[in-house]
Amino acid sequence: MLINFKKNSGAHHALSYTRDDGSVTWMQGDGFLVQHDLTHYTIETVLGYKTAFNGMLNMGMDIKDFEDKAKRDNMNLTAEAVYAENLANLFLLGTKQGNFEDFNAVQQASFVSFGGQFDPVTLSHDEIEQVRLRLRGLLQQWNELPEGETLTLTFTA
Repeated sequence: MLINFKKNSGAHHALSYTRDDGSVTWMQGDGFLVQHDLTHYTIETVLGYKTAFNGMLNMGMDIKDFEDKAKRDNMNLTAEAVYAENLANLFLLGTKQGNFEDFNAVQQASFVSFGGQFDPVTLSHDEIEQVRLRLRGLLQQWNELPEGETLTLTFTA
């Protein structure tokens, strides 16, 4: 799947996802949404997740379904999807406020209230560092991208 983040002036960037079958889902989003989706991409590629956010989009889900509370509440989420959402929030928070000293302790505590039906995941030190390093690089690429240009990524399902 090809993922395109087009940087527009103002608050409405274009996010488009061209699935392996050639179909497209897209939406406009602010800078936070772009950062959040870049975080999902990073986590899912580093950890090899295939059924989380990007995998769901590649399998046919419309990106706008995540904005619709009724549709979101009825989604059948895999463990990977639940882990990725919890992890995305925490890794992105770490880029803003600094890294958590014990990332696994923080994410497992937050997961108890977030996850519900699945046991929390434990990441290795190397996985945590790989996500942090790749995420910092992608966020830097996005921040340095001139308006009107597009950051293109490939997600392999």
